[in-house]
Amino acid sequence: MASLWTDVIDPAELTGYTRSYMEDYEKSKGSLARWLPNRMVPDINIRFVKGSNGLIPIADFRAYDAENTIGALPGGSRVTIELPAVGRNIPVSEYNQLRARSANPSDEAVLVTLKKAAKAAARSAVDAVERLRGTVLQTGKATVAGFMDDDFGRAGGHSVTAPALWSVAGTDALGQAQGWIDTYTDANGAAPGATLMSTRVLRAMSGLTQFSTALVGGGVRPATLADAQATWQAAGLPPIYLYDRRVSVAGTATKVLSDDRLFLLPEPVDPNDGEGSELGATAWGQTLTSSEADWGIEDSEQPGLVVGVYREEKPPMIAEVISDAIALPFLANPDLSFVADVL
Repeated sequence: MASLWTDVIDPAELTGYTRSYMEDYEKSKGSLARWLPNRMVPDINIRFVKGSNGLIPIADFRAYDAENTIGALPGGSRVTIELPAVGRNIPVSEYNQLRARSANPSDEAVLVTLKKAAKAAARSAVDAVERLRGTVLQTGKATVAGFMDDDFGRAGGHSVTAPALWSVAGTDALGQAQGWIDTYTDANGAAPGATLMSTRVLRAMSGLTQFSTALVGGGVRPATLADAQATWQAAGLPPIYLYDRRVSVAGTATKVLSDDRLFLLPEPVDPNDGEGSELGATAWGQTLTSSEADWGIEDSEQPGLVVGVYREEKPPMIAEVISDAIALPFLANPDLSFVADVL
């Protein structure tokens, strides 16, 4: 029978260590939490009001001594969604424990091995959530094969294919983008604050004729990636953010977002400001393990990913580092996103 192995490190300490590591990891890799920020929820459900945009009806002018007309909070349907569970178990074998102890008879060597396993267990869970963020932004749905397929109701006109692909040198990418931004602005009352694309899309864009520079004598200099970005913003289009993150799916490096798409989104926010974006958020619920007394995690810290170590009490005394989370990215105002297939 396996029991919590707290001789070397307890779950509360390991959880704190792992969360700190994961914050640095997400910063280094780039995360879509800049648009669907992390929101801690002490529950297994997320409740929100789904609307099409963040618009608030204007007030009516009135005569002096007359009462104001009655308004209301922005409309929308109330939605409750159950958060799916996600996690990973990483075994630490008898052999690896013995090798660690041989290198250093103290618990410090074993602790290093356990922390390494904790990072791997946590990365597996966090990468799964990041991949689901990509699915939500690209399709407007939270789809987990065999578990859920929640449609957040993004307007059909906010998922398009470019009428002329950007692999064709004469394509008017700037004109296409301005048309998409007009659609976005008409729906939301404000222009997008960010253009999200892959390096592949940016390279294709920089190869378009309209981004090149005419030289004296009739020659042409192709645009560099920096030139293309500068021309894009000079045309009044929202700044470009590059995103090329991949995660491992069945041992294969898999793109989180298709690298042939362009995304129009609100301005990025602090990834840990759960209320910072009208577009939506990533809800992290509270697992059963986090509330177990033996895990020793304070009430305020229980929502979110947690990590602990179990060990068999009889030979071969295999240990197992376990990450446990309940999480779901969602779109509260789905029309604040727009995706175009450009390649």
